[in-house]
Amino acid sequence: MFRNIISATYRFINQSRLYHLFFWFLYAFIVAISLQPGKNLREWLLFSSLILTFHATVSYINNYFFVNRYLYTRQYVTYVLVLVLTIAATAFPISVIIHKLVNNRDLKNMVWSWNFFILIALSILFSVVLSMVLKLLKNWYQGEQARRRLQQINTETELKFLKSQINPHFLFNCLNNLYALTLKKSDLAPEVVLRLSNILRYVLYEAVDGRVSLSKEVQYLKDYIDLEKIRLGDRAVIAFETNGSLSEAQIEPMLFLTFLENSIKHGAFNTISDAWIKINLKASPGEIIFEISNSKPAYLDESVKGQGGIGMANLKKRLDIIYPEKYSLEVRDEESEYHVKLALNT
Repeated sequence: MFRNIISATYRFINQSRLYHLFFWFLYAFIVAISLQPGKNLREWLLFSSLILTFHATVSYINNYFFVNRYLYTRQYVTYVLVLVLTIAATAFPISVIIHKLVNNRDLKNMVWSWNFFILIALSILFSVVLSMVLKLLKNWYQGEQARRRLQQINTETELKFLKSQINPHFLFNCLNNLYALTLKKSDLAPEVVLRLSNILRYVLYEAVDGRVSLSKEVQYLKDYIDLEKIRLGDRAVIAFETNGSLSEAQIEPMLFLTFLENSIKHGAFNTISDAWIKINLKASPGEIIFEISNSKPAYLDESVKGQGGIGMANLKKRLDIIYPEKYSLEVRDEESEYHVKLALNT
């Protein structure tokens, strides 16, 4: 509640530019306390505010006209000349005001001297430089904020792009499975439709907005495995074990699918019989470990070698974006077995 009030107040001040008024009021207060040009605090503030009105005028003319018109276009000599002339022109009415309002004979005698004129001009120049530095710092801060927002947008766009490459590929595989069963008029077709419906609900509605519960991700993988078991029949044994509290852990959705797809494509699908896939998922506080192993056929058709490379490349990009320096990926490609271990620090 308190943070919301502060945030709303900040937005109002920033949008209404009240911080300009606050800056000059604070500046006038400091000048009033330092010089004490009067009999009481009220006279000090009135006098300082009147003088700083001229300072503020020169400062805003410089920041919003001279800098843009001359300094940014590299007309340095012209910039210095117009700024010096503007300060000199402003120093004259300030001197008149001081001569009229200050009840100090010695100070009045100093007003029309060159030393006093130079002192007034330097004080105006100080205000100009101070406001200019503050404006440059503000512009730099806003530029950094805009750069970070743009970087975040680019990251989110890249993630959506990578997911858009994964989802259609998965849907295409599932529809192929369903098509094959309908051709055979299999009684398993309704179950495939149900599993596919669960998967599409997860992909389209639950996996689009950031992280999800690990238990939902596991159910999604189980639905996918059930679909593949129907297609593979007795050609492969797929074992899936889980350990730990899955409902408490959060994870980026659809991270493990690429590993499972590759295991089926390069292992079970290309083996006539006795193929196997072992999956183990362990969730502990602050860490998730996913391991998958699959048997390899004695001979792998050259046409399928290298397939899945795009999926793995996309997966590594997602991991680099979502879990920068918070994951480890180990791959072992042995003669008769392929093993992958992914550890995530959550």
